[in-house]
Parts: sequence; structure tokens; C-alpha cells
Amino acid sequence: MVRYGTPGALAARLLAAAFASVCCGARGVKVTVTVGGGEKKCYGEQVAKMELLVAEFEAVGQKKVSVMVLGPHATIFSEHEREKVKTAFTTSEAGPHWMCIQNDDAAETEVVMTVLAGPEAKDYSKIAKKEHLEDTQIALRRVEESLRNYHSNVLYARAREERMRQTNDSTAFRVISFCLFNVVLMIGVGGWQMLYFKRFFRSKKII
Repeated sequence: MVRYGTPGALAARLLAAAFASVCCGARGVKVTVTVGGGEKKCYGEQVAKMELLVAEFEAVGQKKVSVMVLGPHATIFSEHEREKVKTAFTTSEAGPHWMCIQNDDAAETEVVMTVLAGPEAKDYSKIAKKEHLEDTQIALRRVEESLRNYHSNVLYARAREERMRQTNDSTAFRVISFCLFNVVLMIGVGGWQMLYFKRFFRSKKII
């Protein structure tokens, strides 16, 4: 059984909202998800291209779960029957990305899910050691990358909005064209029927 963001579950609503905020450049999120026996839950959101995502899943009580990360057209990552799973990847294309947790056990399992995106997904302590940066420089680097990530998400949102507007305009044009065609067709059929009956009645000398 696959459940995509169960509307009735509070955890599902919180996770969906939190994951959406993370993908839009907010700080990381850590939530606990309850997955029923033999159940599969998936949560996702639209993500921009070249977005860094880090996700960690840990089953509570030494239980095991399977984890899958799905992109718009392919599976990005999968790990089966593990107590703890961690993955990091940079999106190669924009579109919906799903994180799925599958519980093959008969009993329900709680899974702690941690998601980081954009600048929050980077380990700045390692960057500081590698590039010999001071705390102030690291803070400025973090702010710079956060602003760059925000700008990238704004451009992505605008592009999506433009595509949706074009789709709506195209759909509206087709609907109007179809309606006009129907009106012209009805007028044409009505005119033909009038001429036909007029000739018919004249041939029968009714009029």
C-alpha cells in the first residue's frame, strides 16, 4: 500500500509543509513519521535544478525500513532493509522529487526523517578547515549562498508560473475555439435544415 502524504495524518501534513519549506531555502527539518505494517509513505515537493539535498532516515527500536528517493523520471537512490540510511545528492533536473519510506514488517514503525536543502545541507566546518576560513568569513559565505539559493528558487518559481500561464492561455484559446466552432456548426446545421424542410414542403406543395 502506497500513501502519498496522507491528508488525515497530522505527521503527514507537518512533514509535507516542512519539506516544502526546506526546498524553498528554509532551514533543515527533523520529524518522526509513523509507517504502518506493509505500508509505503511518500512525501515530496517541487525542487529546482542543481539543488543540494541531504536526507537521513533512522528507524526507532532497531527496526529496518527501505528508503527510495524518486526524481521526476527516475529513481535517484534506494536502500533496502536498513536501520539507518543517509543520502546526499544534487538534483539534475527541476521537478517533483519524492522521498519514500517502506515498512516491510507486520508492525508499524516510527522513522526519524531529517532533510536539509541548499546551503543548510553543506558542512561549513569542513569548508572552513579546507579553505582556512574564519568564523566571520564562514558566516558571510553562508549568507551569500543562502541569498543565491533564494534567488535561484525565485527564478524557478517564476519559470513555473510562466509555464502555467502559457498552458492556461493555450487551454483557454482551445476552449474558445471549440465553442466558436460549435456555434458556427450549429448555425450551419440549422440553416441547412431550414433549406431542406423548405424544399421538402414545396415539393409536397404544402407551402
